[in-house]
Amino acid sequence: MENSIPENRNIWHLVLGILFFIYGCYKLYTITTTTQEENTFGYVIAIGFIAFGIYDLYKYYKGSK
Repeated sequence: MENSIPENRNIWHLVLGILFFIYGCYKLYTITTTTQEENTFGYVIAIGFIAFGIYDLYKYYKGSK
């Protein structure tokens, strides 16, 4: 029988990753459907939230602390 230490995953990476991803998708959707003029800063912020959410989910599934 092998003694192995279980991976220590931080649950906050999962929670924040999901929240940032959902919020970023929501903001991107509202920006693309409601504004007539170009809103470059809004696009950058929304895509940044999505990217940060994906990064947090990656950190959670990778198992880093």
